Amino acid sequence: MTTATLSPGSGALASLAVRSGLGIAEWGLRRAARRNDRDRLAARLEARATAAAALAERDAMIRSSVQQLY
Repeated sequence: MTTATLSPGSGALASLAVRSGLGIAEWGLRRAARRNDRDRLAARLEARATAAAALAERDAMIRSSVQQLY
């Protein structure tokens, strides 16, 4: 049995295919880590809650200032 490749460029093509496959797999792992990052999700929820509280406080201040006008 021979170990010679069928064409001289097939080794380069196989190398390119392996590198491309590894790159796609690495991209997929990074994407999954970003989508499932619990710390990032918790920080986003905390920021949203803080913004909602600030908005409610601002609305209360506006309401009290309007009531003082009348």
